[in-house]
Amino acid sequence: MVLFRLLKFAAFFIAVFVVEATCFVATETKIKPTTDYFVRDALVVHLGPAARILTEEFYSGRTNFITFQIEKLKTTLSLESTYPGNTANAKSNRRLQQMFVACESTSGEVVGFAEVDARPLGGNSDDNRINRSYMYNLAVDKKWKRKGIATELIRACEEFVTEMHELCAENRLYLRVRSNNDAAIALYKSLGYDEVDPASISLTKEDINSNSLEEGELVLLAKDLPI
Repeated sequence: MVLFRLLKFAAFFIAVFVVEATCFVATETKIKPTTDYFVRDALVVHLGPAARILTEEFYSGRTNFITFQIEKLKTTLSLESTYPGNTANAKSNRRLQQMFVACESTSGEVVGFAEVDARPLGGNSDDNRINRSYMYNLAVDKKWKRKGIATELIRACEEFVTEMHELCAENRLYLRVRSNNDAAIALYKSLGYDEVDPASISLTKEDINSNSLEEGELVLLAKDLPI
């Protein structure tokens, strides 16, 4: 039984390695090219590479080689369970959801990832059972930072929300960020995001900081999008 589990675990990582550079998959999905990379809707084969980037972003300082692999596997399974094409997820209450990847133009290697969906952001009031657009899991491969990839992923999320705005209570995109992450906050503010008082939408600081992968206090930002 132990040998079987080890073989299954090894097979999983071999499969992930094989699809590590698979952005060039035949599809009708919209692709947005730039000079060095392009942004597109994520396919299920992109989730393994995306999980690696997310694990490096949120766990690299808190893991060793073994625990890093475990966290990467857990992240992959989490992404697969919420993937928009997942039949079980399609039957859930999430009416708006999309995953985006940024890929290197030549090799197709996945170098960035972001998600957006519509969800209640927290709390127990009637107001907080309303779907609001929320962007999360934004991460860029450390070798590809400072190339505008995060900005393009954010814009892809914004465009998706604008196209699907009728499914939400308001045409606004929310996100959370560490209060001491000056670089990220500066980027978001340059793109039109402002800090929002959680109480303005019937939330508390505890709601904003719940279920976070990041260390440190989080703040809520939002941007009103054009219709």
